[in-house]
Amino acid sequence: MPSYAVCGAICLTTSRHIHQGPKPLPLLGNLLDMTVDMNWERFSEWNARYGDVVYLRILGRSIVLLNSEKRADKYSHRPQFPLINLYPAINGTFGFLPYGKKWQSRRRLFTSQYNSMVTLRSFYDAHRSAVGTFLLNVLRDPEAISNHLRIRSAQGIFDVTYGIRVTSWDDSLIHTAEAVMTTVSLALNPGMWIINPLPIFKCLPNWFGGSAIAAKIEQCQTDLENLRNVPFGMVKKSMEEGTARPCFTTNLLREFEAGTGVVDEELVRDTAAIAMGGNFFNFNFVSLLISPQTYAAGEIFLLAMVMNPDMQRQAHEEIEAVVGMERLADFRDRDHLPYITAISKEVLRWHPPAPIGIPHELMEDDVYDGMLIPAGSIIMVNIWQMLHDPEIYPNPMKFDPGRYMRDGKLDLSENDPSRCVFSVGRRSCPGKLFAEDSLWLLIAQFLSVYAIKPSPEGPTPRAAFTMGGISQPLPFGRIVYPRSDAARHLLAQVEEDMN
Repeated sequence: MPSYAVCGAICLTTSRHIHQGPKPLPLLGNLLDMTVDMNWERFSEWNARYGDVVYLRILGRSIVLLNSEKRADKYSHRPQFPLINLYPAINGTFGFLPYGKKWQSRRRLFTSQYNSMVTLRSFYDAHRSAVGTFLLNVLRDPEAISNHLRIRSAQGIFDVTYGIRVTSWDDSLIHTAEAVMTTVSLALNPGMWIINPLPIFKCLPNWFGGSAIAAKIEQCQTDLENLRNVPFGMVKKSMEEGTARPCFTTNLLREFEAGTGVVDEELVRDTAAIAMGGNFFNFNFVSLLISPQTYAAGEIFLLAMVMNPDMQRQAHEEIEAVVGMERLADFRDRDHLPYITAISKEVLRWHPPAPIGIPHELMEDDVYDGMLIPAGSIIMVNIWQMLHDPEIYPNPMKFDPGRYMRDGKLDLSENDPSRCVFSVGRRSCPGKLFAEDSLWLLIAQFLSVYAIKPSPEGPTPRAAFTMGGISQPLPFGRIVYPRSDAARHLLAQVEEDMN
């Protein structure tokens, strides 16, 4: 999901190695070059000036801004996040664990479910249910489409992870998740992990706000434990009663029982929390996303369609030619809807919802173009720059699904954005296939029945985005409406089927 940090720096360990980057100031280093809002466009300007690896030094911290994938595998360790360290419920999950055996075992367990095509297909009904609810909510109240995107994300991830149906934004689990997300976003803010003001906060007297800060930390710890334990407990109870719905957590619990007969509940519970929170906490990307990432990806898609009516029309035509108007486009049509797939890929490339990934840490000394990068350096990955490299993506600022099409067929052999939009190296998001399924169905079924156009009353749609760890379009006016009488009839059929 998080407001991420800024670029950083590398210290010279020998006079032979000349590190490229903005000139540091005495004592402060490059602190004044650091932007709290994570301006990836500025980082990309540095890439043009200094090269693929940009070095800065901030208050004694050596940090590297990486603008290419060439050294990704070496950068798999996680640095320490002081605020995260206060919360064992997060710090013990593999998204924040250092690289090692514990990290490997938890990631392997997660991947056993989210990289299995059989298991991924078992999640299709959850995707369909979440998108169906979204389509009907848009029909009832099209002006609240942003909120409907959030509900869709929450419904999908709780359903898949715990078999729990969440249909209202008033659900207590969602409020708990939102509160946790706020804290994790703060923890990943550059000011919190580069400068670390926690020692100062701890010294504040009660009359100056110290007690309020302590209370907020305690409340977040409670929220985190509830988010990790409450839905897991609901699954266990439903299994005992024989009413459990198939989901990620039941799959793992039953696999343990069928294998050794001994269930490592802590491991399953924590892995399930990652399955939901890994996106929610934005461990690497935009994936399963109860967090702002799913919302951001959905808004980016809507903006792209508003700004490119010809592309929207081409997508409508492809759906009508392949699927018709008697049913919604579905996963079984995926291979026959290359342009829809191209749109989903371009949504992720044109403006990745998480333009700068969570920091990595270099595990061992590395030499890049004759320059030494010492172990312990903090690595920031400029995903936005990688996806706007003009050598791979000509005219990169343009939204162009056609860049993935060759002679009417999908061709991702040389420019698939998935290679880095989900981060790079060993820390790439293990739930990326699930994430792409979720986004693809949203796009395919939305375009099956809806059209979208600019609203004369709202802000003019333009390619302008919020800064920060999670980035989304600035507000823009849009009108969403069923695109034909046949589409209205199809929506009525969706409502009947869901009831």
